[in-house]
Amino acid sequence: MNLGTRLELVARLIPENSIIADVGTDHGYIPIFCVKNNISISALAMDVNEGPLLSAQKNIQKYGLEDKITTRLSNGLENLKKDEANVIVIAGMGGLLIMDIIDRGYNVISPDTLLVLQPMLAVKELREFLYNKGFSVLEEYVCREDNKFYNILTVKKGKTDYLPKDIVVGKNISKNSPEVYKDYLEYKLRILNNIADGMKKSSSYNESELNNVLQDINLYKKELEQ
Repeated sequence: MNLGTRLELVARLIPENSIIADVGTDHGYIPIFCVKNNISISALAMDVNEGPLLSAQKNIQKYGLEDKITTRLSNGLENLKKDEANVIVIAGMGGLLIMDIIDRGYNVISPDTLLVLQPMLAVKELREFLYNKGFSVLEEYVCREDNKFYNILTVKKGKTDYLPKDIVVGKNISKNSPEVYKDYLEYKLRILNNIADGMKKSSSYNESELNNVLQDINLYKKELEQ
């Protein structure tokens, strides 16, 4: 099974012998890959809609993994019991939706539970939410697939010290993803510079918001200069 660069990196960040809950499983690819490759002992493939779960069930049957992967209808973590899984995967969703899922399911997440998160949007907002909510971002990775960059974070409960750079740029990406790091920084800088230029040209721009963007640009520039 070929997951593609993005989902394969997500799967590779899951520790061996894990029991995973894949939230928003869609076709069930991550649970199937992890069980097939002996990364996970068993898995829960969870989704809010019945359509994706039926698709996941067909794929699970195709690979003969019905005894190790269970599908479950669940809105986020709503139908997950505490300590039922020691790894929770939430991949391929917007950062704001991931924040909402974690916020509503906070009590299900134990201190020993590893979260593997892959937001499609609002990565900075997700990082800030996690730190303020009492989580620690352990590591962050970036991969490139089809000329797009994707962030993957490994997270656990537990407050930790952090720098502004950890929220804006990310934690340890240069160490974890050196092959794409420079291109990633340049890509983020292009986006932020375009945003800043657009705000400056607007007759109704908010000066405080512009200053925030300019501060982010400076942090990315400092990273690029190192």
